[in-house]
Amino acid sequence: MRLRAFLLGAALLALFGVVLLRAAKVQLLDRSRLARLQRDQTRRELEWVPRRGMIVDRRGEPLAVTQDVDSVFADPSAFETPRARQMAAARIAGALRLDRARVLEKLSQPDRRFVWIKRRIDEASAQRVRGLAIDGIELAKEPKRFYPQRDLAGHVLGFVGEESGQEGLERELDQHLRGRSVQVQATRDARGTMVLEHGAPDPADLTGATVTLTLDSAIQLAAEKELARAVKASGAIGGWAVVLDVNTGAVLALAGNPAFDANKPGRDPMIWRDRAVQDQLEPGSTIKSFVLARALEEGVVQPDELLYCEHGVWMHAGRKIHDTHPVDWATPAAILRESSNICAAKIGEKLGRQRLIEGLRAFGFGERTGVGLPGEARGALADPRRMPQIALSTTAFGQGMSATAMQTVAAMAAIANGGVLLRPFLVQKVVAADGTTLLSRGREEVRRVLKEDTARELTAMLEEVVEKGTGTRAGLLGHRVAGKTGTAQKVDPIRGGYSDKRLASFLGFAPADAPRIAILVVIDEPEGKGAEVAGGTVAAPAWGAIAHEALRQLDVMPDQARETAPLLVSSVGSGAGDEVAHEPAAEPPIQPGRARVPDVSGLGARSAMRRLAQSSLEPELRGSGRAVAQSPRAGAIVKRGARVKVTLAPPG
Repeated sequence: MRLRAFLLGAALLALFGVVLLRAAKVQLLDRSRLARLQRDQTRRELEWVPRRGMIVDRRGEPLAVTQDVDSVFADPSAFETPRARQMAAARIAGALRLDRARVLEKLSQPDRRFVWIKRRIDEASAQRVRGLAIDGIELAKEPKRFYPQRDLAGHVLGFVGEESGQEGLERELDQHLRGRSVQVQATRDARGTMVLEHGAPDPADLTGATVTLTLDSAIQLAAEKELARAVKASGAIGGWAVVLDVNTGAVLALAGNPAFDANKPGRDPMIWRDRAVQDQLEPGSTIKSFVLARALEEGVVQPDELLYCEHGVWMHAGRKIHDTHPVDWATPAAILRESSNICAAKIGEKLGRQRLIEGLRAFGFGERTGVGLPGEARGALADPRRMPQIALSTTAFGQGMSATAMQTVAAMAAIANGGVLLRPFLVQKVVAADGTTLLSRGREEVRRVLKEDTARELTAMLEEVVEKGTGTRAGLLGHRVAGKTGTAQKVDPIRGGYSDKRLASFLGFAPADAPRIAILVVIDEPEGKGAEVAGGTVAAPAWGAIAHEALRQLDVMPDQARETAPLLVSSVGSGAGDEVAHEPAAEPPIQPGRARVPDVSGLGARSAMRRLAQSSLEPELRGSGRAVAQSPRAGAIVKRGARVKVTLAPPG
């Protein structure tokens, strides 16, 4: 018995010694390793992702905001066996509509404790993941960019990728908008819930700056709607429009068509392209305003001087220069009103190479405006030392040079404000989350390009273009308008030379007697020939509608006397360039947003549709052949976009 008791005691003592040695090893030798394992199992260092700052318009209306949505992540070490990983991958892939193999690949990394499965999912997907209740699969809130106005100003705003801005102002101002990430310590409790050790970080430490733009959402909306209507009515492939405050240089609207929704930008980079600042194209006849301005400023042409326009055809420097209609003797005002290429070329000859190019450069052509958007083009002007004689002539009426829409409208604003070129700008201010102003922009004078007297003389001439020249369809009830039409041939990039495709434009400002806004509307490749594709036909009506709404939003009241005066409307003739101005006839005034029904009697189906579309009316054709009846009748004043029923019948 004693032996057995001794052996039992010795065994117990040995076991106790083993336990004691094990405890000593754990406490003394393995302490740091086990503590590290404990921290790895219960503690996490989380990266608190930044919140992107807001973008708002000049009135504080939100254009781009950030909202929290769910993202799915996994702890691959929680899945100990291949079978557990395969089952989890199948269930997660089904809930999130993902490829099962890719999910399994992410879970098959046992040495990692964190991996994203899918980021920024919708609420329905988040509910499905919660319903799975899989250990090692969790949801975390992440910010996502939203554009509450959908496709409004999409080309200006751009959009955001996974980490940074990809296009537009989101890209240009990314360093201000993106905010700053913060590392925070968290502990997992017994139920697996993450608890922040020091609480959530201050939102001001995470949030990016707020960007206030010069855009006015109401004016932007009007510009986009009228531009889309003009593109559709003319069968064009697209267009763009810019509205500028002539006294500050602030961009009030910058519209492009086709538009895109920044929430769903798609994959076509050409749709994202802001053509008003990135495309450099020949401006056509709108350039005549600035050539004449320089000639008047230099004194090489007098306001009452007569120039011979060769009755429509001029053989010069081995080339024929044509006008769209015969013009004989004309003053500078008549040259603009009739849009004579020949007399514009003669004015260019009077200036000479050096002064012509210097004059255009003074107006900002050939240099970036610095408006604040990525990818802005510079445009191109010939070197006066090497340009041939014919290039001197063609540059004077807008061929052989290139310019952006932003350059062109900024140059017209210089005429409107009395001769000072201003730098256009889109960003009014950038304010950090703590209230610090990081960036502020306002009126910035680049240089004086005209004397005030010259600017007033040119304004009076540009008013004639709208009152009785090629731009009558841009007229506004109650406001004086100054402007210039343009119809430029497009260069064929494959065969070289000029194609039969056109850029139709109208460039002007209002009110002419106290200018507030300058606007350029460009319609790209309208369908048709001659006057059907001219700037005064397809671009001027949209210009007038945009100007009307812009002035209303800016509280510029119309002149009551001009509201009751008859509006002069001129007919147009056919030609390859700007439309032909004939003697005006007095007709009842057309209110903004209204249209006069044209007479389509005797026209074929296609011609009738085109004529109605040019008047911003929707055709409804019945039958086949030629038009024999229409409702409403010709000459009736109806709402723009109204439907006109046309009855067709075969001849005889």
